[in-house]
Amino acid sequence: MKEAGYRWLDHTADVLIHSWGKDIESAFEQTAYGLMETITPDLSKISIEIEKEITVEAEDKEALLFDFLSEFLFIFDVEELVFSEVKVHGIKSVEGRYELSASLKGEVFNKDKHEIGTEVKAITYSFLEINESIDKVEIKMVFDI
Repeated sequence: MKEAGYRWLDHTADVLIHSWGKDIESAFEQTAYGLMETITPDLSKISIEIEKEITVEAEDKEALLFDFLSEFLFIFDVEELVFSEVKVHGIKSVEGRYELSASLKGEVFNKDKHEIGTEVKAITYSFLEINESIDKVEIKMVFDI
């Protein structure tokens, strides 16, 4: 298995993703790539024309992941942006809360250029697991379609 990546698992009605990385930042990045590939299946068609910096804060790591991915859906719905590069700069605990900062690179979705994938209605807490060990972090979660 690669050091970082993601794959889809069988689910009856929605999209169940399993992602992993050497640390929590890379596992969050891989989960975001899985979300983007659900929305538009060929990330190589996304040019780097826009860069966004985002910061997300939540009470625990599960809520942080939920809010992080929900931000992608919000940006897609409002600004119609898709991203082919995601870099989580860090996840840190600040006074009992978690904070994440990330850079996103991509462009405006263009149906003539980008493949139309599956519409993701929401990020869910369904089946959400974050399992951390010394040299690997694994995530499982469902996207509501």
